[in-house]
Amino acid sequence: MSRRAVPAGRRILEQNIKARYRAGNIGTEDALHLFDELLPVARPSSVPAINCLLIVVGRDCPALAVSLFNRIARTKVAPQNITYGILVDCCCLAGRLDLGFAAMGHIIKMGFAAGSVISFSHLLRAVCAEKKTSYGMDIVLRIMPELNCTPDVYSYSILFKGLCNEKRSQEALELIHVMVEHGGSCQPNLVSYSTVIDGLLKEGEVGKAYSLFCEMVHRGISPDIVTYNSIISGMCKVHAMDKAEKVLQQMFDREILPDTTTYTSLIHGYYSSGQCKEVERVFEHMSINGVQPNMITYNIQMDYLCKSGRCAEARKIFDSMVSLGQKPSVTTYSILLHGYAMEKSFHDMHCLIDLMVENGISPDHYVYNILISACPKEEMFGEVMHIFTKMRQQGLNPNVANYGAVINLLSSAGKMDDAMCQFNQMITEGLAPDIVIFNTLISGFCTCGKWEKVHELFSEMLNRGIYPDIVSFTILMDRLCKSGRVIEAQDMFDLMVRIGVKPNIHTYGTLMHGYFFVRKVDEVRKLLGNMLSTGLKPDVFTYTILIDGYFKNGMIDDASAVFTEMLEKKVEPSVITYRTMLYGLLNSGRTVAATKLYLRMIDSGIHVDIAAYNIILRGLCKNNCVDGALRMFQHLSSTNYPLEVGTYNIMISVLVKGGRKEEATDLFDDMLAKGLVPDAVMYSLIKKGVV
Repeated sequence: MSRRAVPAGRRILEQNIKARYRAGNIGTEDALHLFDELLPVARPSSVPAINCLLIVVGRDCPALAVSLFNRIARTKVAPQNITYGILVDCCCLAGRLDLGFAAMGHIIKMGFAAGSVISFSHLLRAVCAEKKTSYGMDIVLRIMPELNCTPDVYSYSILFKGLCNEKRSQEALELIHVMVEHGGSCQPNLVSYSTVIDGLLKEGEVGKAYSLFCEMVHRGISPDIVTYNSIISGMCKVHAMDKAEKVLQQMFDREILPDTTTYTSLIHGYYSSGQCKEVERVFEHMSINGVQPNMITYNIQMDYLCKSGRCAEARKIFDSMVSLGQKPSVTTYSILLHGYAMEKSFHDMHCLIDLMVENGISPDHYVYNILISACPKEEMFGEVMHIFTKMRQQGLNPNVANYGAVINLLSSAGKMDDAMCQFNQMITEGLAPDIVIFNTLISGFCTCGKWEKVHELFSEMLNRGIYPDIVSFTILMDRLCKSGRVIEAQDMFDLMVRIGVKPNIHTYGTLMHGYFFVRKVDEVRKLLGNMLSTGLKPDVFTYTILIDGYFKNGMIDDASAVFTEMLEKKVEPSVITYRTMLYGLLNSGRTVAATKLYLRMIDSGIHVDIAAYNIILRGLCKNNCVDGALRMFQHLSSTNYPLEVGTYNIMISVLVKGGRKEEATDLFDDMLAKGLVPDAVMYSLIKKGVV
């Protein structure tokens, strides 16, 4: 009787385990007890039930599942291929990739390799998670085929994810094309395409991502809402709003309704590209389609308004959110606080923080840093003390970042004694100053010319085990160069290299600027050669320094040659580069070249700011092209370009000198009509009675 009862009991136990596993109601503890109950009576037919228990234990305790497998190996029950696959997965999840490979080796020895695509997938996931995707590619493209194990689309998808995580989306793109060209049953699916598209977008390859998206659609693979949102978000980030709208229309054509994420991406794209009217249209479409804005949508809208100086409108949105039952987050409050800070609305900032507290949201250190950074300079010290008191009353002690903000504020205002008081206070409170605070103080004392304090801070920094970083050295070199102490700056540069701090493009630029300042152009060229030999390539910052330096040393052709080289190397000039070129050319009498450059600046799409126009107007006047300057000025005025008092000063002064007093008076009246207040230069002209 007993010999027949055991098999019957075992079968019931096995059926019970499999039924509970399918129902999903076996916990780890239950699985362990059931395993202990089943193993002593297990037979080859028990393996499926054992596999269920191993999977349950492996989810929470992969290392424990491996030990259970070892117990199975000591019985007469032979594990199946699936069992070994579970073992490989558990070894990888336990962080023992070496044991995973050992288990895989056992699978190969037993002749299970051809049907072990799932086991290989477990290994691939672990290999790619350790940033070893190149080895993963070798497994899929060489090892698996050699073992007659055909990789499936899931194997490739793991590789795509690994490559994209390692910022190698171009290789993922090439691999997906290899899959397509190879043909066969293993073709990329929606997950494959979506993964690579997302990787390309994250690396800024928006054009390639869009092309791959179109290729996917052309091959008959229908994107889901996630893929659509991903591609629309990518298009919006680079302001390719026409393409984003095409993709949106395709969604409608395929009867896939946009969600809040879709519309939020469009709103962000239109705001950041300055197309505010389009934002209103998007909001209307949201309303028509019954899609409600979420907190992120409101935050984007408020952020744009605040940065545009329209805090009152942002506050209306904030209040409407609250009235609709939305609970603003710390981020929402921070956006509005930043807006008030830009407008110097200190009272509104305090009121908003009080509102946060009333609504049960505790302001964090970041919020208080916004408040600190907005302190009026004339009342700075008292306000900071008030803020710190307020923080402590709410159970929040100022941290290193808060003290850093205060020290930065005081240092930028030249109040170095007060900055040092705060530095000492934070140490008294047990806070350790970081490299950022030391750099701030060093910069402040350099500006004041108190080099002995700089040396003291350097010594204290080293005593605390904090070593100067690239910022520390660049600050010191910059101040030394501006004081004409370029040899000392070079010594500092050499010391930096000796102790293993690698100079960056800004460090080289700082020293080049110093050598130009003392008219040692040959040293600049040597330094540039040194920089190129390290693999660093000149950027817009470097090129602008070179152009400025050559102009100031009377080397006009060299400056022009550098600008030409810049364009050939596809380095886009900034507005500062254009200003530097315009000033240099006009100052050297090359008005024709300056005019061509101005036209190129407009064609390139760079906004010509008022500083650039002032340079051009002053340069034209200096080169006796007063009528040309006047025509440009009148064109700007007629198009409502925001002119400043300095612009009027340039034109009025030159007209007065040329005896054209009536025209000068007309310009003065026009300036007053536009609400501009005369400055000291203009008042001197008024006093002389010339206007």
